[in-house]
Amino acid sequence: MRSSSLTVLGSSGGFPISGFACSGYLARIAGQRLLLDCGPGIAGALIGADATAGVDAVIISHLHPDHVLDLIPLAYALMTEWLTEGRTQRVPLYLPPGGLEFIEKLSGLFGHRNWRFEEGGGNAGYRALGAALARGEDWLLTVFEACEYEPGDDIVLDGTTVATFPVDHRIPTAAMRIRFEGADLVYSADTRFLPALGNFAAGTDLFLVDAHFSGPKAPGGLHMTPADAGRLATIANAKRLVLCHLGTPEDCASARQTAAAHFSGVIHTAYDTREYSL
Repeated sequence: MRSSSLTVLGSSGGFPISGFACSGYLARIAGQRLLLDCGPGIAGALIGADATAGVDAVIISHLHPDHVLDLIPLAYALMTEWLTEGRTQRVPLYLPPGGLEFIEKLSGLFGHRNWRFEEGGGNAGYRALGAALARGEDWLLTVFEACEYEPGDDIVLDGTTVATFPVDHRIPTAAMRIRFEGADLVYSADTRFLPALGNFAAGTDLFLVDAHFSGPKAPGGLHMTPADAGRLATIANAKRLVLCHLGTPEDCASARQTAAAHFSGVIHTAYDTREYSL
């Protein structure tokens, strides 16, 4: 069995708090590095001293800014790899419905398709980007291979399947489940309490659950409470529950205590425990 793990790069709700980025989770499964969501601060948490992005695919659960905005700096890191290292391999980017139009408009705000590089210069990656721009294409949509999925679809990545499930967050939003050789994790994304999501997550080893209404400063919206998260983990019969997207770091103790009244398994908070083996 290959070693698999999950790293919480960030899970703050709405905006980074106390230096902790918004939503982004790095799953190392079957030799692949899969990034689930890419909110503000995630690029800084992901990109190391070697300035490489280090991801094989990105899956976005929904198009709220705290889950998607760091696709821009991540794309800049990838572009730099193309220009300086000759990279030409595109990173698959899976977006929910409306995602292609969204990313085109977001990139368009920065005029990326208007950039130009010297024709015939540089390495293979440099020339590939230059040729794409000369054709009037957006370089961001050259370094990413963007496509849309429908919540409920399976996403197949080089032998690893990511199952998705539609959840209740007003806009199209997908929970995700990854299984491979005994590794099993489920990420709820942002959602209201939905018993069917517990069935989708049945028997999972690691259940990352939105618990945004976690204290007196919780701002509201279409999210769950820690009590809801505990109830959902019980429906799923999950082995480990990770409370994510909490209101503030100070809410961790009370959130765990509240969830424990509804779930008898192991409970973590994403603020406190950021590395998980699978």
